[in-house]
Amino acid sequence: MSSRSSMIPADGVPAPGVAEFWQGLRIQARALRALMIRELMMRYGRANIGFFWLILEPMILCAGVIGLRWVINAHEERGIPLVALLLSGYMPLTLLRHLMGKSVFLFRRNVGMLYHRNLTVLDIFMMTMALEFAGCTVAYIVNYFALVLVGALDPIHDYGLVIEGWCLMGFVSVGIGAAMAVLTEEYEAAERFVQPFQYLIMPISGFMYMADWLPEYARNIALYIPMLHCFEITRHGFFGDAIPTYYSASYPILFAIVLLAIFLPRFEKMRDIIQYG
Repeated sequence: MSSRSSMIPADGVPAPGVAEFWQGLRIQARALRALMIRELMMRYGRANIGFFWLILEPMILCAGVIGLRWVINAHEERGIPLVALLLSGYMPLTLLRHLMGKSVFLFRRNVGMLYHRNLTVLDIFMMTMALEFAGCTVAYIVNYFALVLVGALDPIHDYGLVIEGWCLMGFVSVGIGAAMAVLTEEYEAAERFVQPFQYLIMPISGFMYMADWLPEYARNIALYIPMLHCFEITRHGFFGDAIPTYYSASYPILFAIVLLAIFLPRFEKMRDIIQYG
């Protein structure tokens, strides 16, 4: 009998270790769900439209930017439809800014939940990132279909690439968010650099330009910016092969993994840094 078959009991019941793993996973999912509901209630309350503001805030901002540029500018930028360029740029940028912004003093703002020893700072971080990612994703979908319905935007050429670019931007944002969460708790002055960093990263991240527009020497330098790869993948999905794109999906993944490998192990030390009460 092979070693694989010997590990499976005759009655077909999974080994205790496997059963405990899935049970723990279910408990973790329930805990995150409860934390997300609590956060929504604390942030938006039950009045008016409540948690729908999580979706409406990024949606209104994106619609406002697209509407203003549509009024004051031509409808194309270097032969590329302006609405598609803005939507494929502004929504991933909004995702990056939301996840970064919510990471600042994240553990300090949720210190009350750390009185429960079964809750960890990783739970709080995962809850916040998942909540913001979900809100921005729904806002992206609603904006896209609304623009398609009114005829302001052509349908996406490759949905798979757009989803890939969006998820990669989310992964990079989570990595940067982990760094922000740790650094702002360990160094009070780090919070002062967050806003300047966000504004400085905007013009070079790929939000309003494509790599093909740059001279070759500048493009080679710009491709060291992980966010640019996410924007390029998304725009490849929007425009297909009609517009040249330059990207590597592995580079932003590696960038995010390195950040998480550096900062996630420092999460539990945050309990000793945060001042309770």
